[in-house]
Amino acid sequence: MNKIIKILIVVLLVNFISCSKDDNVYYDCNGDCNQFKGRVYTEDGVGIRDVEILVSFTASYGSGLNYTRNIAKSKTDSDGNYYMEGFVKDNEFNNGSFYLAIDDTKIENSISSNFLKPSELYEDAYSKNNVFLIPNLVDRSQIISTDYKVPYKTILVVNLNNFNPSSPNDTFGVGNGIKYGFETQNRFLTKQLNNQGFNFSTCINTTMYIPSVYGENHLRIYKFRNGLGEYLDEVIFIENPNTTPPLNYSY
Repeated sequence: MNKIIKILIVVLLVNFISCSKDDNVYYDCNGDCNQFKGRVYTEDGVGIRDVEILVSFTASYGSGLNYTRNIAKSKTDSDGNYYMEGFVKDNEFNNGSFYLAIDDTKIENSISSNFLKPSELYEDAYSKNNVFLIPNLVDRSQIISTDYKVPYKTILVVNLNNFNPSSPNDTFGVGNGIKYGFETQNRFLTKQLNNQGFNFSTCINTTMYIPSVYGENHLRIYKFRNGLGEYLDEVIFIENPNTTPPLNYSY
């Protein structure tokens, strides 16, 4: 009898832990559900079809115990539109975070080289262009609407001049921050030759070809010399077609 009781306790504990960590059940929407909609498209107005969209809820309860539940899932139609309804539990409002995730692999393979692809963005653990944190979801009356736009790609020529370091730690570099993807998402650095968000000068005069977009580009020129760091931020607006002359910065 004691052995049977111990087995039952172990089974219950396993079930409790697994449900607490991950509950990937899509609840049927039979009414009183939140709506999620938007469009995935390129800057010329063409929708991207069959892109998978997922809405999920995540909460952390300490001691390494995280809970994730998928709420709704859909794909874009032939014009890039998506629409889905999902049921949010009472105890999820104001108790965690809601995310909308997009399949950027599908976007990568569906667009031409005229557009900046997701793989051409520099991302780290804190910034992902394919995940959108849904703000202020507090009740079931809300309709969450957000689009995802892929911008045209162009190149900005930047000359970094007169780099004459006095120590091995001295650096002279440039990065470019752009808007990409979800409407309210923060800016992302474009990826450069070294697969990072900044590219650094290696000789006295260096010409760099910076991946950019039509519209606003937020350049940051970084100088580190004599133990001190210095930033210069500039907004460069590029028109289509790109007739912007090379930009020159001196160390």
